[in-house]
Amino acid sequence: MDSTITRFDDFIGNAHPVNVLRRASRKGSLSLGHAYLLHGTGGTGKKTLAALTAAALVCQGEERPCGECPACKKAFGAFGHPDILTFRTPEGKTQFPVELIREIRRQAYVLPNESEKKVILIENAEQMNTASANALLKVLEEPPEYLVFLLTCDNLSALPETIPSRCICLETHEVPLRRAEQWLVRRFPEESPERLSGALICGNGNLGMSLRYLTDEETEKCFADALALCRALVSGKEYDLLSVLSGYEGSRGKFSLLLRLIDRLMGQIARAAFMPDQLLQAGGQEIAALAVRLAPEKTVRIHRLIGEIADALRANVSLSLSIAVFSSRLKTIMEE
Repeated sequence: MDSTITRFDDFIGNAHPVNVLRRASRKGSLSLGHAYLLHGTGGTGKKTLAALTAAALVCQGEERPCGECPACKKAFGAFGHPDILTFRTPEGKTQFPVELIREIRRQAYVLPNESEKKVILIENAEQMNTASANALLKVLEEPPEYLVFLLTCDNLSALPETIPSRCICLETHEVPLRRAEQWLVRRFPEESPERLSGALICGNGNLGMSLRYLTDEETEKCFADALALCRALVSGKEYDLLSVLSGYEGSRGKFSLLLRLIDRLMGQIARAAFMPDQLLQAGGQEIAALAVRLAPEKTVRIHRLIGEIADALRANVSLSLSIAVFSSRLKTIMEE
């Protein structure tokens, strides 16, 4: 979540979900629903938008959230607001345990402490399995009148369909490259043009990913490795491919991030074959050069392969096996 954003007007892009949530959270609004599901690619602002909405629902000001009243200061502060409860998969777990859903149900029937509304925010709701989703259904469908659920989800298809059917679903998207570039320049005025260009290409309109590139060394390195792997694909140098992947044997999280970044690059390379001028204006000369040598049909095959490997990782298939299969099948694509 971007802690610098405390008003709906500060949020960049995604006008439709922003306007829906802004109207719904106004004081006395008749359009406020009991449950909202924000879904879209990771980094497109779902958690930030959910936090804005939660703050708006407890805000004491006129233009909600005002960012200035005591309730907003609590909502955006380090310790949070007592009437905004956030739940996520416990560290070390890959799925929501049913016990956590039971705690959500219990908290749902505890009256608000300070505000008229109480908000329960569930992050990465796709990590609920069928048992967890079923345990949540009744209170999600018929919550107390003071309660609003806000759920976020990176992958809507991975969420049991009984959950979105009980929510108002709002999708978030990447912003246009030019707007992303303007945002980066304003947000990081002291940053070098080279790193800003790298952040822009890494995010490709995904502001969350661009932010990670500039603030997290591991993400920046991972993006450099993703680019190196793409170069190995077009040069046909198997050793370079293996050299990149060997550095990810010890961490499922890092390998998952690498897959995600490679997938984003494949999308950019495929589009660059048809819209090279737009990418060049955004500083993507290397992507455009890769597009000349990597046919769009191969990028599609790599995209599908990445999806299969990501599914295997979520199913707890061995990391070493997943990397080996990924490497072997990439080699096959390179040679054809």
